[in-house]
Amino acid sequence: MECYAGMIWEDEPFEGYICVDNGIVSEIGRGKAPEGAHFSRFIIPPVVDTHTHLGDAGLDLKGAKYSLEELVAPPNGLKHRYLRSTPREKIVDDMKVYCRSLKASGVSRVVDFREGGLRGVRMLREACPDAVILGRPVSDEFNANEIDAILKEADGIGISSISDMPVAYAEAIADAVHRAGKTLAIHVSERIREDMDTVLSLQPDFVVHMCMGTDRDLRALADADVPISVCARSNLYFGRVPPLKRMCDAGVDIMIGTDNAMLFPPDIMGEMDVFQQLCEQQGCHPSTLPRASARSSKLLSQGVILGVAVGDAVAAVPGDTVTVVGRTC
Repeated sequence: MECYAGMIWEDEPFEGYICVDNGIVSEIGRGKAPEGAHFSRFIIPPVVDTHTHLGDAGLDLKGAKYSLEELVAPPNGLKHRYLRSTPREKIVDDMKVYCRSLKASGVSRVVDFREGGLRGVRMLREACPDAVILGRPVSDEFNANEIDAILKEADGIGISSISDMPVAYAEAIADAVHRAGKTLAIHVSERIREDMDTVLSLQPDFVVHMCMGTDRDLRALADADVPISVCARSNLYFGRVPPLKRMCDAGVDIMIGTDNAMLFPPDIMGEMDVFQQLCEQQGCHPSTLPRASARSSKLLSQGVILGVAVGDAVAAVPGDTVTVVGRTC
C-alpha cells in the first residue's frame, strides 16, 4: 500500500492523504498521513476538460497561421468547411483517437461543443461515449423540432456566441434548454466584447473565453455564479491573452479547457503548463491552477475525490483505478 499526502482540493481544500492498495484507493483521510507517505503539493479533483471541439481533430493546418475568423467563424471558417466536406467515418475515427489520447494525458471526461446538429451529436457519442455533449443546431432560424431532437440525445447545447446569431434565436434556444433541464454554455467575448447583460439573460451554466471582457463583465459573472472555461493555448494562438488575474480579482470561478483539437496535441498537462505560466506572468495566487482544476471537476457534480497531484501527478478515487500521469506541471 502507498499513501500520498498533501492539500486535497474539494469545495474547500484541506490537508490530508490518500492510500492506494493494488492500484485502488483504500482510504482518504484528514490530517497527518501514515508514516512513509509520499508528499505532493496538491491532490486535485479529476482533470475534466471543460471545453473541446473534437470534430476538427483530423484537420491538418500544415503549420499555417489563421485568424480567428478565418479558422472557426461559422458558417464558412476553414473548420466548418472541413466538417461539411469530410466523410463521417474519418471524423468519427479522428475524434476517437484524439479522445483516447486526451484521456491518456490525464483527462477523466471531456465537455464538447459539438457542431453539426443531431448528426454531429451521434458521431461524437459513437467516438467518445462518455463525453458530455453540447450540441449545436444547423438551422439558420429556430427550429423547435431540431432543438428537441438534439436535446433528446445530447447533454445540452453550446452556442457559438451571441454575435453569430440573432438574440431572439439565442433566447429561443436557451428557453428550450432550460425546459429540458439540460446544460447551456456560450462562447463569450473571445474576439470582441459582447454584452454581458444579454449573455446573462440567457442563464448559461458556464461561458467560454472572456478574453475581451471588462472588469464589470467579470464581476457580473461572479455575482451570477457563472464560471469561465479558459483555453489558454487556443487564446494565445489567436493573439488573445486570458486575463486570469482580473478574473481572480473579480471573484469569478475559472475552469480549464483545450478548445479546438486541430490546434494542439491532446495534452491536458501542456494546457496546464501554459495556464500556470500565465498565472505567474500576471501575478496570480499560487492556488489558481489547482482551484481551476477543482472547479472544472465540480462542473460535472462529481461527489468523490478523484485527483491528479500536481507535482507527483497521481490520479485516484475510492473504488476506482489509480492513474499516474507521470509529469510535473
